[in-house]
Amino acid sequence: MKKAIRNITCALSAVMCLGLVSGCSCRDVYFTTGLSDNDIFKIDGVATSRQEAMLYLTCEKNLYETSYGSEIWEHEVSEGTTLTDYVKNIVKERLAQVSALNQLAKKNKITLSEKEEKKIKRAAQAFYEGLSDEEIEYMDIELEDVDEAYSKYALAEKVYSELTKDIEPEVSDADALVIKVQSIYIKTYSVDAEGNITEYSKEEKKDAKQKAKDLLSQVKEEDADFYEIASKYSDAEEVEYVFGKGEMVEEFEEAAYLLKDDQISKLVTTDTGYYIIKCIEDYMIEETQANKESIIAQEKDKGFKEVYEPFLDSVTSEFNDKVWNEIDFKESKNVTTCNFYDIYNSYMSE
Repeated sequence: MKKAIRNITCALSAVMCLGLVSGCSCRDVYFTTGLSDNDIFKIDGVATSRQEAMLYLTCEKNLYETSYGSEIWEHEVSEGTTLTDYVKNIVKERLAQVSALNQLAKKNKITLSEKEEKKIKRAAQAFYEGLSDEEIEYMDIELEDVDEAYSKYALAEKVYSELTKDIEPEVSDADALVIKVQSIYIKTYSVDAEGNITEYSKEEKKDAKQKAKDLLSQVKEEDADFYEIASKYSDAEEVEYVFGKGEMVEEFEEAAYLLKDDQISKLVTTDTGYYIIKCIEDYMIEETQANKESIIAQEKDKGFKEVYEPFLDSVTSEFNDKVWNEIDFKESKNVTTCNFYDIYNSYMSE
């Protein structure tokens, strides 16, 4: 079950980040106790309320339950950490990030425009009016709480945007190129039941290399089905790979990028075994463009962190463990709202 839960957290990680500050990671913030019963934490004296936390938590909770059911919460992601704890920790980090970015906005005199504030009010109204009485009671919120949460969220996005707007790195298609290949892998090591790795002897490596050579001859035969042969004989769990530069073993990557569509490589030797590679697509247009955008976002992130991380070192933080620990994911069949981000994005993109 733990493996399944890990897969769940990976599958929904992208959903949980919808609308959040692109490329911006928040380091751990040190928290202490001593706040009011309605404050989750304060950063530089500015509080984040329980109501704001419930907006985030309820949305995340329902996104998970929509896909996997309400019974998942007591299962462990890792030893001693339930999925409830995991999601709460993620939300806590997001809330701290938004709050810290709002303080950074003040420092840099970045504010929301009148147009942005109007969009936020309309979004808050739409979200609040779509809630049932039971959902309002469950989160203990009023319209003003939604408006405040959206305002802080929007300002967090804006401060990142403003501080990175002049960072426009040039990334070529060659730098961002994403390709698709199939491969056969013959390993030169063994793994025992405890996970210990033992390198093959010289004689075993010789046999492995001969096996790889025989397979290379086989896949080059007329009408040979590379995928079928790879699926049958490869020591790797995967046969097909889509990747960009810097993502694969160096020898594998160098050989793969030399190939054109339908070409098959020579035998590729690595420290752990032998590869035979067939190029399926030597230029994946949409994936290359997406990778280019990702590289640009990473460069923007680097520039942003030069401002953000020193700022984090200068702020003071307090966290209310008592209030936070009292929040649970009690079942409530009629509390199903999960469109907190969707409504925000819809109105802000107008």
